[in-house]
Formats: sequence, structure tokens, C-alpha cells
Amino acid sequence: MVQLAWYLKRLRVMSGREILHRLGQQTALALLLARYRMGARPLASLPAPTRTRFGFCTARQRQLPALNFDAAALREAAPALLRGQVPTFGRDWQWRPAPGIWHRAPDSGRTWPRQFFAGIAYRQGNPFGDVRQLWEPARLQHLVELAWIARTGTPDQRARSVAMINAQLTSWVADNPPMIGAHYISAMECALRLLAVCHALDMIRDRIPDAAPWRALETIVESHAPLIARRLSLHSSTGNHTTAEAAGLVYAGLLFPELRGAQRWLSTGLSILTGVAEHQILPDGGGAEQALHYHRFNLQLLALVRVLLNHHGRGVPPAITDALARGNAFLAVMGLAEGRLAAIGDSDDGHALSRYLLLPACTNTAMPDACIFDHAGYTVARIGSRPTLRLTFDHGPLGMPPSCGHGHADALAVLLSAGNDDVLVDTGTYTYTGDQQWRRYFRGTRAHNTVTVDDEDQARQEACFLWSRPFRTRVLAWEIQGAARGRLIAEHDGYRHKGVCHARGIAWLSGQWLLIHDMLIGDGRHRLELNWHLGKQPIWRAEGIFELQAAGETLEFHCAGGTISTHGGESDPLTGWRSPAYGVVEPITTVSLLHDGPLPHTYTTLIRLPGSSRLDDAIEDALTWMTDHSHRDRDA
Repeated sequence: MVQLAWYLKRLRVMSGREILHRLGQQTALALLLARYRMGARPLASLPAPTRTRFGFCTARQRQLPALNFDAAALREAAPALLRGQVPTFGRDWQWRPAPGIWHRAPDSGRTWPRQFFAGIAYRQGNPFGDVRQLWEPARLQHLVELAWIARTGTPDQRARSVAMINAQLTSWVADNPPMIGAHYISAMECALRLLAVCHALDMIRDRIPDAAPWRALETIVESHAPLIARRLSLHSSTGNHTTAEAAGLVYAGLLFPELRGAQRWLSTGLSILTGVAEHQILPDGGGAEQALHYHRFNLQLLALVRVLLNHHGRGVPPAITDALARGNAFLAVMGLAEGRLAAIGDSDDGHALSRYLLLPACTNTAMPDACIFDHAGYTVARIGSRPTLRLTFDHGPLGMPPSCGHGHADALAVLLSAGNDDVLVDTGTYTYTGDQQWRRYFRGTRAHNTVTVDDEDQARQEACFLWSRPFRTRVLAWEIQGAARGRLIAEHDGYRHKGVCHARGIAWLSGQWLLIHDMLIGDGRHRLELNWHLGKQPIWRAEGIFELQAAGETLEFHCAGGTISTHGGESDPLTGWRSPAYGVVEPITTVSLLHDGPLPHTYTTLIRLPGSSRLDDAIEDALTWMTDHSHRDRDA
């Protein structure tokens, strides 16, 4: 029944063309299963039954471009990697030379079934755990890191790294016959694995002791590439999965031209990536999925394909080059201190090739004092200098239509940091197909720094990657003079079914204050809740007034508009939680302001900066400006 309900919800966002496409995919799966049961090799793609040696495997020179990695971090990680430990969402997954090790779930300890992949239940409610946790070590991206150690480590580390790569790679192939097990469910996982193994073996090709690793690579490419080509994520499923799958096809088609279908894979992959560059990377450089970490993931994949094509003397489609330029410029502005990204939208902490890859770099050295991204829907401002406050105001759409899969119901949310310290935080993601209650909380409105109406989300959660009734946002007015002063106001219609409109105004005066003013406009009585999720422990000074210590300075919060309460690590309902990394959850302090009464209603949050002299007339002027602009269209 759960599966049937999921399919019915998915059908609502599918076009007739997509339905035909998916019926074709299901037919192909049925044929694969039938041929498998008859003992055929349905994915073999060599032109003759005799296995050939691929030029990629026999070449003496490296076939892939040299890449840059974070050397210091990799040296620190080397001892664990050489012991077979792979960091997996807050825990260390341990490889052992034992059958079934690749099917043991890191989160639940249960063993996923070894059967034809299409028959394995992996969505929410499955009895095995969060499949994303199982997939992480099986991406084999840590083999790339071991290969780096094999080239740069001590003599002992080099020998152990090569031996570990050989053992784990041959172990994975033995444990995962083509089409058997959960590691064939996702075409994206197959693509990322293909990229990782190609890079790992290419980096140590002069150190490989025998043919076993090359035979393992051949098995992976022969089984993975045709499966990716048959199961592309298209139509309403287009997203970062599509980017990874297309990159996998480019790698397979370019590096293994001996395979039947190689030219078609290369052409298809480049065509898809050109579309990704034009449609998923917005004109202002933001990501259409409204998930910053997946945006970086997309850009990493595009960058890998670009350097691969350049290395082989192939032309790079201009759309890819242009998308990388504007996308990296966007990330340079959105990036926090030390190259971090805020946890806006979904994030599973995934990477195109390795967490230590320095391609592309995300720095904030080009950070302007203030910037509005019209298409992505963010305003970023740097306010003051002691400490430097970094404000991010989210007035973008829910996500990429029609399913908006990786977006969160976070319209008009505000994030704030001071130096390296988080002040107002996005609470993160935590899980995908794990506990449904946690999934609903972290992607819901209550887990973000904005206002809920009648305890509902701004959009309707239909499944763990599906939304309906998406909100629309718009900026009503703005006047910004860089870091010195600025004000803007935006609204969303996520509560239009309740006859309620939420408008939020932001204003700042450098070195003095930051003002956040919420206006809930409509009729009738409603239960309103404003939540502030704090990155630091508050120190209460009086009713509605608390302080936060950040970057060695004191920020003073004045909150008005509702009954104030604090929460931390509560389960009924879930509140006061943060997921600093996928699969990891920890309690934080959440300050809530509750109002149960008639509309219109306002909340006012004033943050006084260190050394602010007094509350001046500019605050009253900003409040008047916000009120005027929030009513202007309606009065007209």
C-alpha cells in the first residue's frame, strides 16, 4: 500500500510523455529480469563474446587529468583509510575481507537483500534502514583518496594503499554481481562509482601489481554504463542525479570506446550536461533545486567533465563553461567562513569524486557588501566589522518544479553568522528514507527561521522527495547601500489556502542594528509561531531580551509579538534539533514566539550590534517603510 500511494502521488506531477518514458523503463527492467533468470548477460556490451583489453587499462600513461586535493586533510585521514575505515555520516564504516560486507547497513546493522535490484524495497518504511547510508562507502570514492596516499605517502603507506585498493575493489565486484543488490538501484550511484574507480586506478596505474583490479574495473564499466543509459533520471526526476548519470556516460563513452554504445553514451551525456548547464544553473549562478550542497555537487561534476574533455583534446560545450563561471561566482558569495556552505535545502554530504577534491574551490574572497540574486532568490549582506555579520535572506522558490524534491519549506528564512560562528542557523537534513517523522521535521517550516501558520508547512509534503502546493515568493521593494545600510521586503503565498499572506522586512544600519519585521496579513484567528534556531546558547537578560556570544562579541536580541518559550532536543513535537551532517542529529536552542489570535499581526526582532550607541529614528522609518510596501499592492 505504501508503494502504491507513492506511485499515485508521483503520477500527479508526470506528463503523458513521462508516463510513457517510465512505462518503457519498467518494460526494460522486466526484460532484464527475465534474461537474468535465464542466465543471460543482459548488460554485456562488447561486440564479441571474447573479452577484449581496453586501451584505458593497457595504457602506460595516465589517461585522466591530474586533480588537486586537500593534502593536509588527506594526510590526517590516511591512518584510518589504511585501516579500511570510511567516514560515513557520523560513524566509521569498517571494511573487512568478508562476504556480504558491502550489504551491511551502517545505520541499522541489518543486511540488505542480495537479489535482483528492482525488487528491493528501499523507500521510506523499508525494514533495512536509510539506503543512502548503505550507498556511501560503496561509491568507492575513498579509493581515490587511497590512490592519492599511494602517490604521496611514505613507502609503507604507498604499498599498503595499493594493496587496500586491490582488496576492496575486487571484494566489491565479488560481492555485487551485475544487477544483484541495492547498489544497482540508483543509476547515479553506479555513475559515481564508475568515476571513482577510473580515477583511482589511473592514479596508480604504474603501481598495480597484477590484472585483478583492471578486470574489476572492466566488470564495473560493462555492467554500470548500459544500466545508466537505460535508467536516466529525466522529466520530473531531472536534478543532480541526472547530472551524475550524464557524467558517468561521458566517462564510459570517452574512456572505453571499444564498448558497443560508447559513442552514443558520450553524445547523450554531453547533450544532457548542456541542458543541465542551461536549466539547472540559473542565470544568476544559483541552483534550480534550491539546495546549496547539491548545487556545488552539480558544479563539481560539470568541472570534472570539463577537465576530462580538455585532457583528451575535446571541445567543451560553451554552455558548460559559462555555467561553471556563473555558478562558482554564486558560491563564492554564498559560501560561509572557511569555505563552508549553509545547509539550505537538502544535503546528503555527497561529492562528485572525493570530499577532499579542490575542484571547484568555494571561497568567499569575492564577497560583496550586499548582493541580491533575483533568480535564485537570496539576498546576502555583510553588516558591520566588529564582528562582521553575514546575513542571508531566502526569498526564493520552493525548488525545481514540478516535484521540488530537494527544496525545504523555508520561505523568507533568515540565516546569520558572525565570523566563524553561526548565530541563526538552518537546521539541516538528517535523513532521507529513514524515520519519516524526522524527515518531515527537517524539511518543514517549523525547522527554519520563519513563521508557521496553524502548525502547517508553507507547502504540502507528499513524499520524502515530493511536494505539492508550492509557494511563490516575490521581493516587493528594496533599497540597499552596501554594508552601510539597507532595507528590503518580500512575501510568500504559502498560506494562501488559509487566506494569510506573510511579508518579512529586513533592515540594517552598519555597526548599530539589524531589524527583522514580520507581518501576517489576513482575516480570522490563527495560531502563529515564529522560530529562531540558534547556533549559540542564549543568555537571558529580561523578558524578550537575550544575548549571544559570537566571534568574541555580544549580540543583543529583542523579540516582540508573542509568548516566548525556549526548546531544545524535544520530541513531542520535534523541536530544538539540528543536523550538522547527514545522519547526525544534536539538540540546539530554539526560541519560539507564539501568537494565537486575530490578524493582522506583527513580530519584531531587533538585533543590537556590539558598541551600538542608541536606538535611533532610522528604526521607526524602516518599520514605516516596510508597512507601506506590504500594503501597497493590496491598496491598489
